[in-house]
Amino acid sequence: MKNLLTVIVFMCFSISGFSQITDAEYFFDTDPGVDNGTSIPVTTGNTIDENFSSIPTTGLAEGLHTLHIRVKGTSDVWSLYKRAYFYIQTPTTNSTPQNIIAAEYFIDTDPGVGSANPDVVTQGMTISETFTIATTGLADGLHVLHIRVKDADDTWSLYKRAYFYTHSQNSNPTATHIIAAEYFFDTDPGVGSATSIGITQGFSIDDDLLIQVPNDMTNGDHYLYLRAQDQDNTWSLYKRALFNVDALSVEDFNSESFDIFPNPTKNNININFKQFGDYSITVYNISGKEIFQLEKLEVNNRLDLTTYASGVYILNIKDHANNTFQNVRIVKL
Repeated sequence: MKNLLTVIVFMCFSISGFSQITDAEYFFDTDPGVDNGTSIPVTTGNTIDENFSSIPTTGLAEGLHTLHIRVKGTSDVWSLYKRAYFYIQTPTTNSTPQNIIAAEYFIDTDPGVGSANPDVVTQGMTISETFTIATTGLADGLHVLHIRVKDADDTWSLYKRAYFYTHSQNSNPTATHIIAAEYFFDTDPGVGSATSIGITQGFSIDDDLLIQVPNDMTNGDHYLYLRAQDQDNTWSLYKRALFNVDALSVEDFNSESFDIFPNPTKNNININFKQFGDYSITVYNISGKEIFQLEKLEVNNRLDLTTYASGVYILNIKDHANNTFQNVRIVKL
């Protein structure tokens, strides 16, 4: 009978500055969509530090799986997920630990357990070896080295992998300037075929790059990839970053307490309260950094955003008399 694992995961989450965490959910392997995972209870707070214990794995096939957990704030915004790998395996009848007696490796494509290239190891409960592995015949570009070991019970481990890059030597060993860069989202169109972006040429680059997200990009998780080219026409490996697309409401905001308009705006935002009170406002950029703060607001107020960069900002409006607050997203054109 298959022995299913009970996964105990220790995770710490936070949602940047604007709301408390109220809910959490998990899923295995395939994302069913935000708010469609399996709910798990959390202690409400600006951050949480929880042990999510006894997550059942009933019904999962033997092999490698991925657990994903994400949280939601009072503003109904879900975080990116946190993930952890685990393995389900039918137990052997021999529970006594056995020596490692063999190892094998392969590059890129798995030929099957026991059919890869053998490596000589010093037998023992653990091994600490230096392997010399030939790369002769590999094409220029990115490759993946995989190594796994076998114990005296003839049981193979999962493989350990490492990325490496092979590049044919050229006639010019001198370092050359970086002269170009390009980016793409999610799917690689091929080296030299992505979207070009301007950089300051040099042996290294340290530029702030303004990259426009396509208007038709779907909500959810996406990857941005960036790579550079030198004067020898050699492209680097890409660097990637995970980001989340969430459609923003771009319209005037009206509540029982105040009105905000126009939204979006090129210059000024008006905040008009419907009665006198003890109000303050803090403005954050989309990354959660505080931009400025105003105390003791009047009934009618105007924020001058002329000197600020285009983008999304968060207005945190506090009613000190009632100890309440409201967060509003605005767009500066």
